[in-house]
Amino acid sequence: MKLPIDGMEFSESAYRKDGKLWDARTLYDFAKARDYPVVDMPLWCVNLGRMPFTCDSLKGFIFQCKRVNNCSLEHPIIVDDEGIIADGYHRVCKAILNGDETIKAIRMLEMPSPDEQTED
Repeated sequence: MKLPIDGMEFSESAYRKDGKLWDARTLYDFAKARDYPVVDMPLWCVNLGRMPFTCDSLKGFIFQCKRVNNCSLEHPIIVDDEGIIADGYHRVCKAILNGDETIKAIRMLEMPSPDEQTED
């Protein structure tokens, strides 16, 4: 019997920081509109001290592993205006596990208006 571990669609990806939330699509559309270049970012630049997603059970761990296995390195990651990865941690994991030295990245020089904002 196959264990049911759900996947996740791109439309469900979001970045939260300082009480603000951006849908991943908003970030990519903004970067495209600003014509930000895609560059090869060295993976040694990535801060591996952050925990970007919740993994508090074996099922959660398997879900995250599935996301790493299923992601495509054809799409660039997004790095926010402060140098923090806003979208693409699963791709970073895959690239590191593959032994790659770089990953395609877009560096935001400014952030778009958030899709949601909460009072902290």
